[in-house]
Amino acid sequence: MCLITLKTIQTYAVKSFLIVACYVAIPAEAQPADVRVLVDVSGSMEQADPKAVRGPATALLATLLPDESLGGIWLFGSDVRPLVPYGPVNVRWDALLKPIESSIGSTDRFTHMESALKTGIETGKESKAACHVILITDGIVDVRGGREASQASRDRILKVVLPSAIKKKCRIHTIALSKQADLSLLRQISLATNGLFTLINNPGDLIPVMLDALELALRSQQLPVRDQHIQVDADIRQLRIIRLDETKKIELKSEKIAIDHEVNDPSINWYTGRGYQALIWSTPSPGRYRLNTEFGKNDRILIDSSVILDLEELPPTIASNQTLGLSANIVGATGPLTDSKREYWVTFGSGIDPVREKASSLRMQLDSPVAGRSLLTLQSFDQSHERQIQRMFEVLKQKPALELANNSGQGVGQVGSAIDGKPKTSSDTAKLYMDQPSVSQAAMEQISALSNQAKEILPENMKTWPAWQLIAIGLTLLAFLILMIGLMLRPQKKQ
Repeated sequence: MCLITLKTIQTYAVKSFLIVACYVAIPAEAQPADVRVLVDVSGSMEQADPKAVRGPATALLATLLPDESLGGIWLFGSDVRPLVPYGPVNVRWDALLKPIESSIGSTDRFTHMESALKTGIETGKESKAACHVILITDGIVDVRGGREASQASRDRILKVVLPSAIKKKCRIHTIALSKQADLSLLRQISLATNGLFTLINNPGDLIPVMLDALELALRSQQLPVRDQHIQVDADIRQLRIIRLDETKKIELKSEKIAIDHEVNDPSINWYTGRGYQALIWSTPSPGRYRLNTEFGKNDRILIDSSVILDLEELPPTIASNQTLGLSANIVGATGPLTDSKREYWVTFGSGIDPVREKASSLRMQLDSPVAGRSLLTLQSFDQSHERQIQRMFEVLKQKPALELANNSGQGVGQVGSAIDGKPKTSSDTAKLYMDQPSVSQAAMEQISALSNQAKEILPENMKTWPAWQLIAIGLTLLAFLILMIGLMLRPQKKQ
């Protein structure tokens, strides 16, 4: 991922260097998903989730996890208890769908968020898959022992649990179901681990928000819908259609095949829950299919395929003064697929008309929209394949300060881009959140990232130099270069 804050950096030479650094970055190798879901069942959830949407939302998430992934679901309140034991996702998950929906209530007295996060982070110690923790809560840290014990637990989340998540490279996506939740804490947890933070105003929005978090974990591929049609190609292994409406039945029709609930085919499975329905079709027949009813804005068509639209990873929580650098292409089993006639369509935020670009690969800069939730939709069309990626962003007015816990009180610093760091002690972790009052957070993230990249090409005896020393040398050389250019361009006095 390359996130460039060009608005904060005006020097042309630095702009150019940052852009080039983005374009030569190599996207991370795809990994299987490892999704750990933590669901608050404290008594206050009865008000925050009066229609008990958490049940069907969690059941749908369990439905959509691929068989080759890892996962687990825990309920937390006064304690933490497994609902679906952690392990490989397989047929046993299907059998648990109804119990999942009916087992999520609002009965516990306390909200032990610290224990829940520790469970989610420390589970799966041997897993090499990309770790994603989804935390759903409406409240604040509230444990036995009163206010002091709860404050101490909150401090440990920042001082111990969060550094552990960073070290294990677990991304934590926090979903707040109430404005009464500890929004500062939840937001900081997501920012520090490169996760998605969301405050839900309407409990009914929980299902699409959980799908947003799941798509981040799975790095999901979608099929674009044009004129209520989708194009299924031979490289698609599985097709998953999710409609967040249980009344309008899913139906597909091509020139040769009609797919509906009456079809008796072992490769097709149907799932229906409160507020949703899903069709999962393994090894679907290639062709152009028409959807029977209009596609809803929160409906999705997910696919598993050997040909993907590869988008360099982006941080899901950003500030409104930042610029997104998009870098994408179509990749098959043997590498990038070249096609100069390929079209990319991009929309971000409130834009209605997509930005269109014809090229084999995409390189584009986008200004972030206004504060709030904004959807990025990237589509690719060529003669052989049609692909789509959607990513939801939480756009903040500015990145908040991180509260650090210590024995005498809480310090305040700036949230760093810490997911790539490897802190081994609490003091090491604190260095990631040093207060930088004169420099924007985004600029600090860029400097850190560029410093790490620069070290890779330095002589061995310079790689151990501290970052500030390398930056100082670089700035000195840049100032000298500007001075020399100025001297050369200075008008000469007439003799």
